[in-house]
Amino acid sequence: MRKLARCSMVPVQGWALAVLAGALQTLAAYSVAHAGGFSVREQSAYYLGTAFAGSAAGGEISSVFWNSAATASLPGCNTSSSYTGVFADSDVTARAGTLVTGLPPIATGLQPTTADIGRDGLVPASYVTCQLSDRLYAGLGLNAPFGLLTKPDNTAWAGSPIAISSRLFSVNINPTLAYKLTPELTIGIGAQIEYFKLRLTHGAFNSLLGPLSGSRSFDADDWGVGATAGVLWQPNPGTSVGLGYRSAVGIDASGSFVRSAGQIPAVSTSATGSLTLPDELTLSARQMVGPRLAVMGTVEWQNWSRLQNVAAVSSGCGGTGVCEVLNLNYRDGWFYSLGAEYAYSPTLLLRAGVGYETSPIQDSTRDILIPDSNRVFLSAGASYKYSDAITVDFGYSHLFFQDAPFCIASAAQNGGSTHCNATTSPAAVLLRGSSDNSADLVAVGLRYKF
Repeated sequence: MRKLARCSMVPVQGWALAVLAGALQTLAAYSVAHAGGFSVREQSAYYLGTAFAGSAAGGEISSVFWNSAATASLPGCNTSSSYTGVFADSDVTARAGTLVTGLPPIATGLQPTTADIGRDGLVPASYVTCQLSDRLYAGLGLNAPFGLLTKPDNTAWAGSPIAISSRLFSVNINPTLAYKLTPELTIGIGAQIEYFKLRLTHGAFNSLLGPLSGSRSFDADDWGVGATAGVLWQPNPGTSVGLGYRSAVGIDASGSFVRSAGQIPAVSTSATGSLTLPDELTLSARQMVGPRLAVMGTVEWQNWSRLQNVAAVSSGCGGTGVCEVLNLNYRDGWFYSLGAEYAYSPTLLLRAGVGYETSPIQDSTRDILIPDSNRVFLSAGASYKYSDAITVDFGYSHLFFQDAPFCIASAAQNGGSTHCNATTSPAAVLLRGSSDNSADLVAVGLRYKF
């Protein structure tokens, strides 16, 4: 009891520092999405090294992001912070369609027909946990679970009427509690308090006369709330199985919509776009297979099918009141990974992993707003125990994306579009092409045990 009482006095200072540092880091950085859709998986330097295998099975407190029960992973009071640099390439090429060829002799096509829309980003994440009694633990996570930053190197390229730049930004505050029902079984719950901001800019065109100068933009934000829950089962010291859930978060993003587009009447008004950020379920396991070697695995489901057509609406846009439409039409996403960790020495742990993710975006519904596709993770990492209190983590992943073709058959003045199908004639295509994507992820983390 004396040990717990002494520990409980330390976190007053540690929690304040972790919360302040994590909030400033998160607010200062825009994230580039490198999970399905526009979610951000890079929430831990430790688990980046295993391609996120074992991420919900505890063992390190950043596991809290995937499983609230992992708040009780370590005794005493602990902090963990990580910074992941995302170095992305996304070369989009338009090969056919009216926006490329124009409508001779009335209008010419837009140039150039290629653009690099990928942008580098930084993803910070911070966690703190503290043991309050022999069974009760409390924690706090600060994350950016959703984010996206795309902008072409030439904003007048052929795809600009469909999309110019996308900026999505989030901050998630996740307080958690975990309780050990038995020494082997722990349950956890938590709350999500999430800030979400988006800014989308598009060019504009007149469907009769071809591309025209002008633009559309929607800049909005909102706060939403949700929950987290999880269970952690450790039947013996070498086995750990975790199941974690992060609930959906509803967002009614309100802000300004501005349209200035040649012959289309100019609009400047307040508008609201409602969307539901997806819930996710993560199952992970970790098993020691020798005194130095552990193997891990993860299966994760994300409920992206919640997002279909998202509209920004306002009476100021006239007619039906629809200012802007995002035709997302997502399907559910899945992620699978396997990894291993080897204790090279008492102070050095080595790890590696491979993962595969199915994107919520299909070929039939992809556009250049988010040219996402299925991808493979190849990862490696290490942890160096500098002292009994300080451990440094490193992680690296290279992402191999499948080809990402897109074909848009028509688009309205408010951005609503239809995609090509088997019966679409070449003359009816507005924009056809593909995106070639890749990314390197480099992470460093620092863990401190009070």
